[in-house]
Amino acid sequence: MFFEVKIYDASGELKKVVSPKRLSNRFWKKNENALPDFKDNEIGGEDWSVKDSRQVVHIGTEEGY
Repeated sequence: MFFEVKIYDASGELKKVVSPKRLSNRFWKKNENALPDFKDNEIGGEDWSVKDSRQVVHIGTEEGY
């Protein structure tokens, strides 16, 4: 999310206002491959390569279920 940016000169006069849409377009145009890389996350988390040892058990009130 981007917010409106106001640019002032040295004397404090407003020179330019940049819209959030324009900032977003500029960002994505310059950073086409700027998506985060999650494959080498060192922060932690679960190891997805290890299978869960739990088993699924169906419980019902009908016989034979």
